[in-house]
Amino acid sequence: MTTERRAAARFAAPTINLASVVYGLDAYLRSRGVDAADALRRAGLEPGDLADPDRRVPLIRYLELLEICADLLADPQFGLKFGAQYEPRHVGVVGNVALASRTVGEAFETIGRYLPTMVDATVHGVEASDGIVFVYSYYIDPLMMSYRQKADWAIAFACNLMRVGLGDPRWNPQEVVLPQLADETPAQRRTRAEIMGDTIRVGHPWAGIRFDAGLLKRPMATADAMLESLMRHYGDLRLAALPEQRGEIEQLRREIARVLVKGGIEHLAKATGTSVRTLQRRLKDTGVNYSDLQDDVRKTLALNLLENETLALAEIAFSLGYADVSAFNHAFRRWVGQSPGHYRRRRAVHADPPQRRTRSRALAGRFE
Repeated sequence: MTTERRAAARFAAPTINLASVVYGLDAYLRSRGVDAADALRRAGLEPGDLADPDRRVPLIRYLELLEICADLLADPQFGLKFGAQYEPRHVGVVGNVALASRTVGEAFETIGRYLPTMVDATVHGVEASDGIVFVYSYYIDPLMMSYRQKADWAIAFACNLMRVGLGDPRWNPQEVVLPQLADETPAQRRTRAEIMGDTIRVGHPWAGIRFDAGLLKRPMATADAMLESLMRHYGDLRLAALPEQRGEIEQLRREIARVLVKGGIEHLAKATGTSVRTLQRRLKDTGVNYSDLQDDVRKTLALNLLENETLALAEIAFSLGYADVSAFNHAFRRWVGQSPGHYRRRRAVHADPPQRRTRSRALAGRFE
């Protein structure tokens, strides 16, 4: 593999299959007096992007589309409401295999396994501790944290998936955690509570839900062994069809992001079901080493997390696996040439939505 091909494999633009995540968006907007074609055009997309189950578009254009829809509807809770009404079976392999799974725990396990068939650069985690399970997700590419509609969509959809899977439309998580939350009116807070529940905590690095770990063993009301087998087979074929180098590097980047707090290459080898020596050889074959790949993941996550001004630098440092802020400061200066605090202060001037969108379009342009 040439140096250019290795670089392309390592830094390939993150993409998403829109047909899996915005099915019915055109009808949703039309019923509320908004032209879907206008929203797509503003996001640099076309109608075919919504319907083709095999077409993928730059991930950042999807994030931009959700923000544009919120603006056109004059509804800052668009992502929340759209996610709450979204039928889980429309989410392709991911939604169908999750609903067909035997238990709640298996449903979330399959989501993590087959998520790459729908979207790149995403970490999906399920962690149980002290009788509570935390289900969360986040992107590992920079400048994604500032898009609030996506976090609302993801949490509302996760709640909807649980309600459908459990056969309990009134189910709510014990707690919802969000990176940030805009000021809301009393009516908007009531709407959020109806969809997410009353217990919402802001300022967490990742968006997610917490609930009783005992639910992981609860049978899914929608379980279907034959459908699950068929969808797993189809999902495995879709995974195998992903570009080999990009798929492997993306998998390693996701696993590094998942195990950053736990340690180094030994934990990564265990998470990927291989030995340290085999993992090192695989990385060498793709033209990278573990240290460089870990630095790449930490840098992109740091740039992402610094967009969230509610997070203290110590929280960010811990989330990236650093023992203290000074070690994070040293690494960030090496990557960017300035301290994380200085970088954040300089970015603050770009916090308003119009400027953020100009920045996102420039980023999307670099990916194409």
